[in-house]
Amino acid sequence: MKQTHEMQSLGRSAHQGFTLVELMVALALSAFLIGGLALTYLSGRTTAQDAEDLSRIQENMRFVSDHLLRDIRNAGFRDQLTLTFAEFQDIGQAFAEINPDGSLTIRYAGRSHCAQSRQNPNLQNELTLVTNRYFSDGDRLRCAGSGPGDPRTTDLVPGVTDIQFELLRPPGADLGGVNANVCNFDTVDDLDTACIGVRMTLTFDGRGGSRDAVLEAAFRNVLLDRIYGRD
Repeated sequence: MKQTHEMQSLGRSAHQGFTLVELMVALALSAFLIGGLALTYLSGRTTAQDAEDLSRIQENMRFVSDHLLRDIRNAGFRDQLTLTFAEFQDIGQAFAEINPDGSLTIRYAGRSHCAQSRQNPNLQNELTLVTNRYFSDGDRLRCAGSGPGDPRTTDLVPGVTDIQFELLRPPGADLGGVNANVCNFDTVDDLDTACIGVRMTLTFDGRGGSRDAVLEAAFRNVLLDRIYGRD
């Protein structure tokens, strides 16, 4: 009988569960481990999103550098052999201009405007007046182009919520009565006050908030004309 009683006691001991304290400790450890895994996952996801966001902005910046900067460098180019007198004068009077709405208009002699493909075989070969106006509609960078063919507006870069333009002149330039928002050949006669380029501040919309990028482009043809007296 004694042996049977001892075996029953051992059986009951073998089937006993965890105490309340043991359960609380186990739950606390599990919560700690799960919380650590969740934080690691969220941190990795945030890092991946930031990297993707930065990559997208860099890609858009490369496009801006390839297109907009190259186009602005052409501002002021005039070809006396193919332009009409009126077109020649239009470029000379305002080859770059910041409009009242903050957009930038540039003019030069070209074969296509910003909304046309330069590989279009239907574009004419002779140079004519090209006018491109760059602006942001609060969601993307756009360009309204006119010149050879029909005038039209095209989307250039998504995610550009704002763009600010500033005409660059030599440091300490005394503009006097010169319009600070217009670059021309006809009222500015020397490099002391001439427009030499444009500074652009672009605001990109990102997951972690907005990011600003500053670019500068020089008026290549204008500077050459000033230096060599071809105006």
